[in-house]
Amino acid sequence: MPSPTPITKLALIVYIPLALVALAWAWLDGNRLAWSLDASWLSESYPVRLGLSLALGFALALVVVAVTPALVKRTAWARALHAELKEIISPLSSTEITLLAVASGLSEELFFRGALQPVLGLLLTSVIFGALHVGPKRVFLAWTFWAFVMGLLFGSIFELTGVLWGPVLAHVGINQRNMTFIRRH
Repeated sequence: MPSPTPITKLALIVYIPLALVALAWAWLDGNRLAWSLDASWLSESYPVRLGLSLALGFALALVVVAVTPALVKRTAWARALHAELKEIISPLSSTEITLLAVASGLSEELFFRGALQPVLGLLLTSVIFGALHVGPKRVFLAWTFWAFVMGLLFGSIFELTGVLWGPVLAHVGINQRNMTFIRRH
């Protein structure tokens, strides 16, 4: 196996501590678990909420992954963003893309939804999530807005079900499939 690219190494240096901080923060904030909410919009049993969380996460991933190529084909902003991200993603192997998708999806969901959202709320957490998805060029503003919207969607699944695994599934699936699409097209 080839050695990891610098972007993969940097991502792991960021994502592993981010996940650990999220787990510690949630635990210190009243001994709660970062992957669940004490109060959700639903009052169903945990297995029902888990199933719904996973189903909604899977459905969200399917929709976003299906919409992405259409946006790239039909909109100038998506084509421009695609071109910029392709420069970053092209050197990555399939294994690195999957590793980055899992690391980013799991750690970001643990941190933003699991630790931050119960403290700051859905909207402010989504604004922060979007603001941290920024790049050096104006074209990345579309990515920032996209991340804000995705943060609202991931966070809504978490609020509805009280279970983080659906947003994690969606985030990992979207990142993996979209990075693969960007690299190949």
